[in-house]
Amino acid sequence: MKKAVLVIVAMLMAFCLLTASAFADDGKITLEFWHSMGSKTGELIQEIVDEFNASQDEIYIDCIYQGDYTTGGTKIQAAVASGNGPAIAQIEITRVGMYAAAGALLDLTPYAEADENFDVKSLYPGVMDFSYYDGQLVSLPNGRSVPVMYYNVDALKAAGFEKAPENWEELRAAAAATTDPEKGTYGYGCPIGDSWYYLALMLTAGGQVYNEEGNNIGFHNEAGIKPLQLWLDMISDGSLYLPDGDDYASNSALRNSFMAGICNITMQSSAQYRSLADNSPFEVGVAYIPKDVTYAAIPGGSNLVSFGTNLSEEEKQAVWTFMSYMCSGDVAGKYAAGTGYLPTSDAALNSAIYQEKLAQYPYLDIAVGQLEYFVKMPFDETYTEVKDAIVGRYTQEVIINGMSPEDAVEAMWEETGELYE
Repeated sequence: MKKAVLVIVAMLMAFCLLTASAFADDGKITLEFWHSMGSKTGELIQEIVDEFNASQDEIYIDCIYQGDYTTGGTKIQAAVASGNGPAIAQIEITRVGMYAAAGALLDLTPYAEADENFDVKSLYPGVMDFSYYDGQLVSLPNGRSVPVMYYNVDALKAAGFEKAPENWEELRAAAAATTDPEKGTYGYGCPIGDSWYYLALMLTAGGQVYNEEGNNIGFHNEAGIKPLQLWLDMISDGSLYLPDGDDYASNSALRNSFMAGICNITMQSSAQYRSLADNSPFEVGVAYIPKDVTYAAIPGGSNLVSFGTNLSEEEKQAVWTFMSYMCSGDVAGKYAAGTGYLPTSDAALNSAIYQEKLAQYPYLDIAVGQLEYFVKMPFDETYTEVKDAIVGRYTQEVIINGMSPEDAVEAMWEETGELYE
């Protein structure tokens, strides 16, 4: 057992889950659904939940926003530890393993096997990577994404680039050509504090997230060093934009700067496509993360889980009814069409609403093409700490505090190894 999570797992297993559920006065089963989508995406989730509630008279879903992945994740962890876990929750995928290892998640297998109307095998294999733990179906994909590159089509064309950069050399060239110190514009901006984007670049340099033994990072080599050196080189030539103050690590700060034309290329989640396209005064292009030696896509986003291990059989069936509804073709297609998240099945991809929006937003399906480049991800209770507390911290040490890329990768390797001793 990895010592870094012994306390958390022991704490979760020590409490009986008194899951938030009830039977309403009208006889309906009422279940709480906690999610982490704010703004327009949160409104879309509420709309979908309202449609579910109106579609039948046996189940009522109480949809509750709990903050972003970090804030919501902390609230869920505290609620589960105190015995008040939500019946249904949307959680960032790398957190699924921690709860599954603690035995805190409802096994959905019997409900999936008994369902004649929804087949989990219809969901794309890539988006199901975080759904099975020790042979049990413990989560379903909802809001799955990949990091992509967004670019200001108008700015790149004005600089002589008719298409998106496909490799690191082209990225540096396009970034340099669209940087203008007098105007205060930069070619490229990346949320340095978010390890997801460092790992995305590392994978294109030929590394792996974990080693073959599954007990340490898989980029204790040039693949781990190269992205950090790339960023340092772009800072040196003045083409990499870092927002002031603590916002240097902020995804939202980078998105705002991109939409304002301060940086012309940025890396963000595919889920941001509709928002960026709708709110930018220029044409927004979308492309794969530029490659060093290969294309690669690191999965991200969220899955649906249930902490309802102690629910009645009727309530557990209600949990499955709602979760499978969220993954059905038309509903998943609507969610993907309204955001940029991946359609999770052919039924979602071919749904009328998704195809209609694809005609309006031609880059909507860029993320779908990256399914073939999905990489293997760690699915255990320690990975969240590795990516956030170790990898994310040392990327910042390089960019902000002057640590060498070589020393940073060495420190990542040493500290990750200690977690698995």
